[in-house]
Amino acid sequence: MLSFLKSVFKKGEMRRKVVFTLGMLFVFRLGAAVTIPYINAKAISGSASNSGIFGIMNLLGGGTLERFSLFSLGVSPYITSSIIIELLSMDVIPALSRWQKEGQTGKKKKDTVTRYLTLALAAIQGGSLIYAFDKGYKILNSTGIWTYVYVVVIMAAGSMFAMWIGDQITIKGVGNGTSLLIFTGIVSNLPTQLISTYGTMVTYKSTYAAITSIAWYILFLIVYLAIVVFVVFTENSVRKISIFYATSNTQTVMHTKDTTNLPLKINSSSVIPVIFAASVLAAPRTIISFMNSTKTTQLIDNILNYQKPWGFILYVIMIILFTFFYSNLQIDTKRIADDLKKSGGVIPGVRTGDDTKKYIGTILNRITVAGSLFLVMIAAIPIVAPEIWTATGSNALSLGGTGLIIVSGVALETVRQIRSMLTRREYHGYIRK
Repeated sequence: MLSFLKSVFKKGEMRRKVVFTLGMLFVFRLGAAVTIPYINAKAISGSASNSGIFGIMNLLGGGTLERFSLFSLGVSPYITSSIIIELLSMDVIPALSRWQKEGQTGKKKKDTVTRYLTLALAAIQGGSLIYAFDKGYKILNSTGIWTYVYVVVIMAAGSMFAMWIGDQITIKGVGNGTSLLIFTGIVSNLPTQLISTYGTMVTYKSTYAAITSIAWYILFLIVYLAIVVFVVFTENSVRKISIFYATSNTQTVMHTKDTTNLPLKINSSSVIPVIFAASVLAAPRTIISFMNSTKTTQLIDNILNYQKPWGFILYVIMIILFTFFYSNLQIDTKRIADDLKKSGGVIPGVRTGDDTKKYIGTILNRITVAGSLFLVMIAAIPIVAPEIWTATGSNALSLGGTGLIIVSGVALETVRQIRSMLTRREYHGYIRK
């Protein structure tokens, strides 16, 4: 570890990238600590900003929503708009489908549309949040349409600035900027939450109570670390498909050194299905929470509450369905089969073309079964944890597997990218000599 850090800061260019990235993350966290003018953040109860759709947005923003900071929306509008544009590019809107095939030029056009859509979604989300929280908790210190517009404009501007910070990190720094902003937000809250959990779980009423409660807290930390190891192991798990390439005399080289592998991640959809499923179930419940309570609203709330039996079953089904959908969306088996055919690659015992496509698709669906079950286990942690450790109830979402998948995935990917950059620099220096 020390040698890795030494090699990172030893290289001048890499050192500048790392320092730039840390500087941008510091600016983001600084803005995340500043509350928007005219907002009374203390009026928001902790349960309100950490439940339902607000809890998911608060998790992705690293606690920025509960403070209604300058970056209260974070990069959520940008993530949503990116997903919408990608879905519409799948032969839904001809122009987007055409841009997707134009390479870098088409990508720039799609990025421009994504940014405009991000601005629109930020304004809509900001307006909806201010209206909902002000109606329910009276968070605006000053009433009036211009105060409302002023706050919405600041929220939208903060979201666009967060998107710009993420882009700058991606271009001039290390790692994926958007992912690192989410990573920083989650990690920054972990020490406070662990300390808060310690204060709630551990009691000193008697010697026996102190020893017992400390033992439970230590067990909680051990389980938490075990979950981290499990998540890292799963994130690194891949199914390799052997690929042989034909030589100039059309003979297939069967030596190991002339082969390569097509790696398919067990969990290629990351944490997206969990967030999707939770958002779909939480959105109606959030809307209902601001309505007058009736038998109908109570029934809907009970069905969609994934902390209850029927809601949990629905939650699990949606996670599995979203996992299959997003995995097949991320991995285009037809494009992979076509690329292999053009480059002379062949999977042993499988014909090129449609047979290769079906073979890869079959393997993808099989490993997605394991990936979906992994996500279900991770998603169940915030639901099961409060039943064992009642003190973790309010922190379950952040201390649960959802945040861990994001943190572990981003950390592993960033380290891989840094190692790749260092390797390229070493080879470049060797060639120059």
